[in-house]
Amino acid sequence: MRHHSASLSRAVLLSTVAALLPCVAVAQTADPLPAAPVSGAASASEPVLLETVVVTVPRRSPAPARSGSGRGSSAGAPATAVAPGPATAEGPVQVNPPPFAVQARRALRRPGAESVVSVTQQDPGTRSNLRQVLDEVPGVLIGQRGGENSQGSISIRGSDTSQAGPRGGRGVRAFADGVPLGRLVTGVTLPLLDLKATDYIEVYRGASSLRYGALATGGAINLVSKTGRTAPGATISTAVGSNNFRESQIELGGFKDKYDWYFQVNDHFDSGYELHSRNYAPRFSGNFGWQPTEAIENRTYVAVGKNLQELPTAVPLSQLSLYRQSGFDPSKTSFPYDLRANYEYQRVVNKTVIRSDTTSVEIAPYFLRSAFDHLPSTAAGIQDVTWTDYGVSLRVENRNELIGRPTELVFGYRPTYEDASYKTYQWAKGSSGSTKASLVYDDAFHAWFHEGYGEAAVEVMPRVKLFTGAQAFWTDRNYHDSYSGPKIASGTEASPALGIGVGPGSSNGLRNYEREFSAFNPKFGVNWEYVPEHFVYANYARSTEVPNAGDISSLLTLQQTVNGMRPGTLNMIDDLAMQRAWTIELGVRGGWDRFRYDVAVYDMRLNDEILSACALNFIPLASFTPAQRAQLRGQFACSNANSLVAFNVDKTRRTGIEAGFKTRPIVDVLASQDHVYLDMVYTYIDSRFVDDPTFGDAQLPLTPRHQAYAELGYRHPAGFFVAGNIRFVGERWTTFDNSGGDAFVVPASTLYGARIGWKAPDRSWTLWAEGRNLTDEAYVSDFAPLLRSADAPTTPGGTPFVYAGAGRAFYVGFSKTFN
Repeated sequence: MRHHSASLSRAVLLSTVAALLPCVAVAQTADPLPAAPVSGAASASEPVLLETVVVTVPRRSPAPARSGSGRGSSAGAPATAVAPGPATAEGPVQVNPPPFAVQARRALRRPGAESVVSVTQQDPGTRSNLRQVLDEVPGVLIGQRGGENSQGSISIRGSDTSQAGPRGGRGVRAFADGVPLGRLVTGVTLPLLDLKATDYIEVYRGASSLRYGALATGGAINLVSKTGRTAPGATISTAVGSNNFRESQIELGGFKDKYDWYFQVNDHFDSGYELHSRNYAPRFSGNFGWQPTEAIENRTYVAVGKNLQELPTAVPLSQLSLYRQSGFDPSKTSFPYDLRANYEYQRVVNKTVIRSDTTSVEIAPYFLRSAFDHLPSTAAGIQDVTWTDYGVSLRVENRNELIGRPTELVFGYRPTYEDASYKTYQWAKGSSGSTKASLVYDDAFHAWFHEGYGEAAVEVMPRVKLFTGAQAFWTDRNYHDSYSGPKIASGTEASPALGIGVGPGSSNGLRNYEREFSAFNPKFGVNWEYVPEHFVYANYARSTEVPNAGDISSLLTLQQTVNGMRPGTLNMIDDLAMQRAWTIELGVRGGWDRFRYDVAVYDMRLNDEILSACALNFIPLASFTPAQRAQLRGQFACSNANSLVAFNVDKTRRTGIEAGFKTRPIVDVLASQDHVYLDMVYTYIDSRFVDDPTFGDAQLPLTPRHQAYAELGYRHPAGFFVAGNIRFVGERWTTFDNSGGDAFVVPASTLYGARIGWKAPDRSWTLWAEGRNLTDEAYVSDFAPLLRSADAPTTPGGTPFVYAGAGRAFYVGFSKTFN
């Protein structure tokens, strides 16, 4: 195994930057390929920030869009963006939501690393999770647990390196149709994402998006829903595959005069690759649009669903091949029990856009209720949590002139209130963890979150735009221990509490917390279209991230226990700071009809990054009696999941390269207009501590230094396609201090896949088959890192525990659309 030094990492980054612009110059002077057929190509002054102030252009019919050269269409991880259908009449473009092609062109002209990825234009296949949709977006790492389900994590630019808290996308914010999707105090809640009802996804890497991303150091994603105008007709689709995989969907969409509608129901089931990883997810969603006048649009969104997920066990890295499917549970503490993570949700959004020739106002109240039934381990008890979020998104756009130059102005304000109930129950002996017994924790949480942003884009000269803006927020966190019942001891099956209860003991009323956070995050950027359809950009932006509910809960548990023995010993919650980052970014993107490219380099420097470590590191054990020390060492043993608590580190750094290419190197192979295509994505990231007194310049865990994806395929104009792909993920440390040697390094993995199918030219029929991990490689998909190798479990000893990736699998499916 090769361990690269920090100096080598910086040399790679600087050499890439130095080589970048000369390569672009060669691209200009070489024999140019034909211009990319991007419909609606406007002047250099076309809007880039404005999404609801539009000019009159030819209206497009809702016929399906033509995809780009490869697997699907995206901007950012580039492909040709083509507006749907032929022009039929003069009229305003639908702006609620904007069409994919329009949003893709805006992304090219903005000063940041953005990708707009079409879901509907991709080749047919399963859409069970983000990994299957965002393969060709650089800088994104998605881990899975158990199989083709929504459990796991998403990381953008090395985010989500903490052990504690909800490991489902910390550092990444999620939105749907421009309003928050998920709980206020955490990152992406993956079970809430319904990709089968999604038209396209916007991916913002880093702090480039003030509207979405400045409150998360990783970035943001925004899912844009299908509507009756983008997905008309009735469609049925189904798929089956390995591990009892079954998916089905019924869609109904249409429009008439001022109205349009879209509704869908889908169902997912798989028994999982690893033992005890079954997943069942039924969902319903829809929206209804109304345009009473050319100046007013209204759309109402509804969504209801659930995700029932069994939790597999982590397995020893040294015995990954042996236990990757059977799981690892020698003491029988997991498999006999109903370890689970079950979500359900209800969501309603109403969005109104009122616009004039130069100004528009967007008003979008929203409501989200979500519930979580969770048994993470037999000792943790049944966690019964409900969250209710209320908010309104306000946005004003204006197109005008500043000193005689075309100018776009955007202002937004988004207040959100969240109310939550956190209850923990012991479970009844003999019920395998499925039946509640005594209530032992009863915590109430509420928070206000006020967020405002403003941004201006000024065309200072033809094809050169300067951007400046800022985002500010204020939020509070109020956590109150409401438990008023009797004192209940912890219990085990051998010695249950009150004769029936298994799980933790009751609260002592000390789990209380109040904090406020605020920040001001500026942004500066430039975008230059140096030749038509070729862009260079730069930005410098600040982002922040506040402690989440998992951070608070872990510290409350520690402080309650320690201060209950010796009052005033710990006050870590008040010392926990929000993390802050400044990022500088440079990039180039663009292309021709047969070649598209997107390359970005960045340097992000963080202060007070929130990580977590074994609680015993923060307890002054010498201050306690021998009996108390023994109790603390047992309760917070580093091998226990509940021993991890949040803390800040002084300085960390991310430097990286993100590159995407799409090309059609050979055309007219067997027939006119057929082609061979090659899509490639590469990510390099050096993620490390900076002169830390404990960790020095050690590499941060979880994030691989190298990651790549490539697909080579053939496409016939009659709709036939065939392709092979390869996914590479480099080695990763499992320890923060890089201790343990090779035994504590997750090895690199290379997965091979293949696809074949047919999509009718009018898209009325699709047939497809797909194979994944064709060599059945044993690999690691996800894991929680350790502070040091000595914190690893003693059984079997000398190895970290990880979650195994799915083995060889095959899938087939079809869809039929009735217009």
